[in-house]
Order: sequence, then C-alpha cells, then structure tokens
Amino acid sequence: MRSLLGLGVALCALTGPVIGDDLYFGFTRLDPEAQSVVADSYVVVRDGLILSTGQGDAPEASYENRHDMSGLYALPGFIDAHGHLVAGPHTVEVEDGAPVVKMDSIDEVTRYNARMALAFGVTTVRNPGGGTEAAAAYDRNIAEGRWTGPDALHAGAVIQPPPFGGSAFAYPASQAEWGAEAARQADAGMSYFKLYHGLSEEELALGIAAAHAHGLDAIAHLDQVSWTRAAELGIDGLLHSLPTSADLLPEAERDAYTASLGRDSTPLYRWFELADLDGPEITHMLATLVEHNVSVDLTLTVNAMMTETDPAAVFFPPEEAAYLHPQSRDGMLAMLPLSTYGWTPEDFTRARAAMEQVYAFARRVDAAGVTLLLGTDGNGGGPALARELEFHARAGFTNWEILELATSRNADGLGLSERTGRIAPGLEADLVFLARNPLNDIGHVRTVEWVVTNGQAHSFADLTANPAAQEGED
Repeated sequence: MRSLLGLGVALCALTGPVIGDDLYFGFTRLDPEAQSVVADSYVVVRDGLILSTGQGDAPEASYENRHDMSGLYALPGFIDAHGHLVAGPHTVEVEDGAPVVKMDSIDEVTRYNARMALAFGVTTVRNPGGGTEAAAAYDRNIAEGRWTGPDALHAGAVIQPPPFGGSAFAYPASQAEWGAEAARQADAGMSYFKLYHGLSEEELALGIAAAHAHGLDAIAHLDQVSWTRAAELGIDGLLHSLPTSADLLPEAERDAYTASLGRDSTPLYRWFELADLDGPEITHMLATLVEHNVSVDLTLTVNAMMTETDPAAVFFPPEEAAYLHPQSRDGMLAMLPLSTYGWTPEDFTRARAAMEQVYAFARRVDAAGVTLLLGTDGNGGGPALARELEFHARAGFTNWEILELATSRNADGLGLSERTGRIAPGLEADLVFLARNPLNDIGHVRTVEWVVTNGQAHSFADLTANPAAQEGED
C-alpha cells in the first residue's frame, strides 16, 4: 500500500493542478457514506493520490490526461475483505496412503485472479489465507509493475488439521511450532494469521497468542469453539456467517446437535434451524464481539451455495466463464459436490428455508454494532462481488448500506481509512466507474467501464482481454 505523507498532500493542495495531473470529469459521483449523489463531478489525481474533487468546471490547468467520464457513475474502488487471490485450484492427492486437500498457488492463476478482481472494480483485497511465499511474491510483482491487480493484505498458510496440506496450509504440533509459523508469516510480510475449523480451544488460544506475539491479527473460521469464547480469547476477526458451535444453541438442543456432528455437513443449515437469534446465547455473543471489537465477514454466498443441488448453474454460469481461470473453475466444480455429499432433496429444501435465518442473523450482527465486513470468499472480486452484494440485498440491507460496506466500512474495518475507501483528497486514487446506477439495482456493480487504482486507469475491456497473456514473465 502507498503510505500517505501529510506534508506532501498539503503542498499539493496549496500549489493546485500542474502539468502531469490527471483529470476525470463529467461523471455522477455516488458517496455511500454520505448517501449523496453529485452530478457533473470531477476528480484531480496527482502521483497516485486524489488531489481535489468538485462539481462543475475543474480548475484551469494543463492536465497531462483528461478522462471524459460523462454518463458514468463513480464510486470509491471496491474492497473485497475475503478474496483468495493467491489460492490455487482445489486438488486432492494421496500421500502416504491418505487423501490430502491442496490449494497450491500457480502464478498464471494468481495473475488471472488479480486482473479479474481489478476488472470488476476491486482495488483492495484482504486475502485471508494461501501460500505464504506466494502472497509475498504477489506484493513484489504488483509493487514492481510486473503484475496488474489490487493492493492486498494477506494471511499466509491457513492453520488447519489434516486432510489439508501443501503450501497453503500448516498445522503446528507444539507451542514452539505455533510461534515459528507465526514468525515465518510475519517475516514474509503477512498481516493476518488465519485459524480454521477443526481446531480445539487450546489450539485456538495458542494460535491467537502466537499471532499477537508477532504483530499479526488473528482471524478465524470456527466450528468447535464458539464465537463468544473466541472473542474472550482475543480473536480479531471471524469469517463466514457460520457460527455453528453447539455452545451457541439453546441448552436443550445442544446434546442432539453435538451427537450428529461429523456424519455429514447438514449442521451448516441445522444450526440455523435450532438457534434462537433473540435468545441469551446469541445476545451475549453479539455483545461480546462488540466489547472486544471483533470484526465479522459474513460471505453470505457460502451459505447460499449450500442451497443448490447444481451450484455450478447459479454460481459459475457459462456467461461468466471467462472471468474465472479454467483451472480454478474445474477445481471448484470438482469440490463443490463434496460439500453436500449424501444430502437428500429434503436437506436442500431445509437449507433453502434456513437462509431466512441466515439473513436474519446478518441483520442482528449489524444492528448490534459489530464491525461488519463484506467479502466474497472468491478469487478477489469478479462476478462473485456482485453476487455477494445481491445476497446482502436479500438480507435486507439497502443499496446505500451495501455500497458503504464494500467501500468505506470495509476500509475502516481493515484499518485502511487513511489510505482508501472514499473519494477524498489525500487518499489513494482508487475509483470505479460504472455504466449503470447501482442505487437502482445493486447488480449494476457488474457494469464496470473503468477502474483506477493508485492513479492508474484501466478499462474493463483491456483487463478482460486474454489477461493471462498480457502479463510479463517473472
């Protein structure tokens, strides 16, 4: 990320536009935070930062580049708080007679992911897990101009027990190994330490302590340990609207629910059937998240995927095939059926009905004042961003609220408010220009014409034209 120098920004404001500045003009600016619509707007950009904004005629100057954006709608660049930029395709291999699930990074796939994320207006991504070395290499390639893509904050190898393995996963076996893994990731430039389901409370505590000892935020997708207990242990962020611990259910429901765990994946919807969202367990959990300033990234798309007997038709339609690398698509299509293996038609019917509880849970989290983030659990943006926004609309969030989540609220929640998330002087010049107004239909976020990241403008057409062939060699 580009650091901001207050003195430099102040000098820019004093001197005004000079030769070399870029002018974007004629567009309608949408400000999700203020919920304002400003027609005939302009933005002046200098050295990757926003110098000034306004309405009507821009200041007189010899601009190096004048970008006529008449008829378009401008927003701050989108932020995907859960985009696996460097994750390779899912594969299953047999090692020592046992199956191992891997997501090893492939440079060609990562470069593709990065361009597609940017093409759909995503200028910043939190990448919550993948190969540590691959994440560090991504930052170098972006910084040195070899690759084109969003700025990123990373977690390295995900901490998860077998059968997960390869470069994208790790599973420390002792306190010393926990510390060594956190140190390795911190030394490689990671920002987060990702703890995954299957971990015990003792392991979660070791992971949180190791992360904090090395300056990393601990984030987690949990099943055995409740969100309440994780917050008490010091977790910084929780991922997915899947708080599926038995401890968060009414006491009368816990034993039967616990006895059923491990047989199949039906607890992913049965938890919502049993949970009392207004009961003391959930009320206390939400208050504890607020008290400990724990963020929650809902990824409602993940819940919705469990409702479809043919998720490929809904989430990977043919018209979007060009925006997902073929190896990633093939890997996902091979893995998705395993998530609902053994389900009956009744299970899918119940999962669809449980989505109303999922949506209600999302509204409870927001209404309680929990720091809410918006992420896709995709490859850093692409059509997955629009789908996630549409699921938030189904959950009852207004279009203004959704756009704010995808911009300034994500920036605030990720600690990036002094860098990006708003169209304001002194911030990075991260903007997305849409052909259609997303206030009328949130799905119009798909209509990207141009995206600007750190002052560099790219057209949707250029970013999506054979992206793998456009990148330089390492």
